[in-house]
Amino acid sequence: MCRLALLLAAAGCGAELGGGGTQVGSEIVDASVQPDAVVMPDARPCTGTVAPDGSCFVFVNTPVTYAAAKLACTNMNAHLAYLKTAALDTAAEAMIGTTNTWIGASDLATEGTFLWDDGSALAFTNWHAGEPNAGGPDATYQEDCVIIAGARVDKQWDDRPCDASEVANSGVFAYLCQY
Repeated sequence: MCRLALLLAAAGCGAELGGGGTQVGSEIVDASVQPDAVVMPDARPCTGTVAPDGSCFVFVNTPVTYAAAKLACTNMNAHLAYLKTAALDTAAEAMIGTTNTWIGASDLATEGTFLWDDGSALAFTNWHAGEPNAGGPDATYQEDCVIIAGARVDKQWDDRPCDASEVANSGVFAYLCQY
């Protein structure tokens, strides 16, 4: 059984060692002093804005495709933002200003079923009226990836093409990473 509660999902639980200690990264924590104590590892400093849940938002105002945005976030040990609560969404909208910005949701796996990139369902949503609309009333092209439509007065979410292969001048946006 894991004796540690970790803030960083990527950190996982430490391996049990002889003598009641637990390894967290390169550090050994002596759990025998207070076996039920919650030990928090040192979290890396936030290089962006601390979100309401204690995670870190990093806004990058360089327009790229959804795949490139996911890769860029992964390269900073993060992921495209999962706005799973109204508070996170409000903070993200304030941070991006008037810039259309990728967040980590799509219906790439199953058309019409939007999921966060971690595979979880969108329990909270903030779709703009009429969205998602899968390419509009004609549905002549795919809109599988989600942005905060920062250029709109009320912002909110919109499904858009994931790259510019189907619609010229679309599919490249700023992005919001989270860790």
